[in-house]
Amino acid sequence: MASIELSPEELISAATIPGKGGLYFLGPFTPRITFFSQQVRALRLARALHELGYFKSGQGIGVVGAGAAGATMAVALALLGHKVTLFDQSGEILHLQSGSTRLLHPHIYEWPQFGSLDDRAGLPILDWSAGMGKVVVPGLRTDFNTLCAGLTDLSFEKGCVLTKLEPSGKEWALTFKRNAKLEHRNLDHVFLTMGFGDELPCGAVTPEDYWKPGAIGTNATEAVKDTTYVVSGNGDGALTVILGLLIQDFEHDKFTREFLNFSRPDKLREAADKVYTSKALDADVEAELRTTVLPILSQYGVIETIKKKLRTDRIVTVNANGSLFAAGRASQLNQCMVLALLEAAEVALLTVARSNGFVTACTNSDAGVTLTGTAIAGVADTNTYKHAILRHGPNIEQRYSPAGNLIGDYEAHIKKLIATNQLFGVPPALDDETYDLFEAKRIKRLEHAATHSAALAAATEKRRVIEIAIDAATKVLVERGCRSVADIAQECEQLPERFWVDIHVAPDNLPYPLDLVRLARASGQKIELRAGSEVLSAWNDIAPGIVKAPTPSSARHVSQYGSVTIADYVDACLVRLLDKGIQAAIAAQASAMLGSISSQILGLISTTWAGWKVTLSADPKLQFDFLRWLANVEQQAAKPWSGDHGSLKHMVNALIMIAATHAGEPLTPRSIANGNLAFASNGVGIGTGCEGIGLQLLSSRTTPDDWDADALILAAANEVIVSDPAGTVMDGGDAGNSIKAARRVRPAIIQNDKRWRTHLGDSLASWKQAVELEFAEWRERQEKELKRILK
Repeated sequence: MASIELSPEELISAATIPGKGGLYFLGPFTPRITFFSQQVRALRLARALHELGYFKSGQGIGVVGAGAAGATMAVALALLGHKVTLFDQSGEILHLQSGSTRLLHPHIYEWPQFGSLDDRAGLPILDWSAGMGKVVVPGLRTDFNTLCAGLTDLSFEKGCVLTKLEPSGKEWALTFKRNAKLEHRNLDHVFLTMGFGDELPCGAVTPEDYWKPGAIGTNATEAVKDTTYVVSGNGDGALTVILGLLIQDFEHDKFTREFLNFSRPDKLREAADKVYTSKALDADVEAELRTTVLPILSQYGVIETIKKKLRTDRIVTVNANGSLFAAGRASQLNQCMVLALLEAAEVALLTVARSNGFVTACTNSDAGVTLTGTAIAGVADTNTYKHAILRHGPNIEQRYSPAGNLIGDYEAHIKKLIATNQLFGVPPALDDETYDLFEAKRIKRLEHAATHSAALAAATEKRRVIEIAIDAATKVLVERGCRSVADIAQECEQLPERFWVDIHVAPDNLPYPLDLVRLARASGQKIELRAGSEVLSAWNDIAPGIVKAPTPSSARHVSQYGSVTIADYVDACLVRLLDKGIQAAIAAQASAMLGSISSQILGLISTTWAGWKVTLSADPKLQFDFLRWLANVEQQAAKPWSGDHGSLKHMVNALIMIAATHAGEPLTPRSIANGNLAFASNGVGIGTGCEGIGLQLLSSRTTPDDWDADALILAAANEVIVSDPAGTVMDGGDAGNSIKAARRVRPAIIQNDKRWRTHLGDSLASWKQAVELEFAEWRERQEKELKRILK
């Protein structure tokens, strides 16, 4: 979900005219409108109106126009239980795109956002995947007809041409022309979703419709070399035409993927972000693109690669009224590709002229077309072009002429909103709540009653899947799902339901993969890791038993994957589990394998542990170091808790014994190279629930140097015996002539043997006396050693 979104009230405001309740517009005069964004806008608006109570029982609702927005809006309203009529002049939905060879792609214009090369739209209803219009539309029509058949509240009136719309009291009066006859309808709510109109004509030139491209400018080889073209406009339509004219065998989707593979997409994305972030609509960004983006494209060979793809049989002039590279006017990706194209043409000495100005007229002659109102380098352009391709936007006023002055009122309103808040000019993201609402409604309204429970359960389960993969558009590691890995890691073992993390990258390509494995174990089966088939073997090498993940299919929010805090979350989970164990021991006044514990001792343990928890949580590094020694004993690389719950009982006991020892010898959790406790002035202690080191028991460590510590508190050992160091004997046993050096003495040892378990069950005074005696003996050995080396 986007981090900043318009509220439901703002979404409604963006679709209405103040004081004209019940009339809604979806998209006119808003920049950067796509097929997919219109569907999202419809779903968000339908939900907002429904949940804020705009529709009353028995009211009539009409949707005029069966394009992407209209068809989606009609189905959405019907799923929400409202009686709605969809009107269209055609006999089917989506007639405009039905025969088009243009690419329909749901996300490509969203670059540099993650997921912008995802082919699937990811919608709860009327979902689709990228393809030519003539390929996409039949599937959507099938889905629509299926939905209509199951929704008795939805009717589709075909062959209806809106000729007039005007207010009639609190209602709206609509006049349609059908079969040469006029029909009248009065409705309480009217959604005008009639598209955006035909391309604006200019003089003698009437541009072909965007969705119905003719032969002009196609991939065919020019019959006459150096055929001249002028392309006017700075929107996505114009930029796509420029690319198509000058790139050999141009296919938009294919070239886009190749372009992003030419360079380092992550570098290109970062550079584009610097240019476009916080830019006002129509701000000229060409200079910044050249200083920030162009060096990236050059550095990674993009310009040279495009140079090899240039066509040399055409001479193209590019015209824009203002900047060709205007923020928000076209997609960032199209602007970056055209920038690279122009640079490649310059390097190849292929002339691409740049003109500027508002085209006021076009004049046809036998030689071609001449434009009026444009200039090249400040001089009026008097050239005659064989072909003029104008992409000045749609004729919205003409398309919405049945609404009379209302369309002008709406234009003034939405432009004022956009000027106040740029988010009004950005299509809303499809949030999880909206997706879930319509998915649940579709299941309950349209699927067989016997399968409702299973279908809803499956949908719920999908919401608990997080997919980790490399994003095709940016080559960045991303995660997709209703929740993030970091989000569920915070709750870990406390999650109310099970989650699945499906990994589609090898462990070597994932930061801290073992922490992710530890997290899954620590969760107590609340989090399960699965690996994609292509990386399953590699994951089984580090996490034996990991199962195969399904093919990635999530349509949810995608964001950059970051796992640097997972180790902290695992440690926080361990602290909670240890606390649970401590509280259980306090309640039972006993602990498994330690036996009964005095209530007085438990009281001191509770107080000590409460303070230590605060100290540890405030310092993640200290917490990590304290806990890793609690779980393991090692001398070299840090080895944290594996996440295995089987070791918890020993770790809880270790914590009980450490906190109890604190009553007789003040201890402090500390990050130390050879332990996790500090005491006295410079004493080092190890408090652990570790059972062994590798395949060896702790009892195999029998000398002070084996431990390199001054105190041992061992919860899983009962037979550790450390001998005093042997004396230094040289020159036939004459100690007086030996070289003296300080040696580590036998440490104080408190372990899980009969003696110490007895003291735990005895009085506090008895326990303290035993601890004090143990540490007093250690101090005596220290004093003797000090005297020895000073003698």
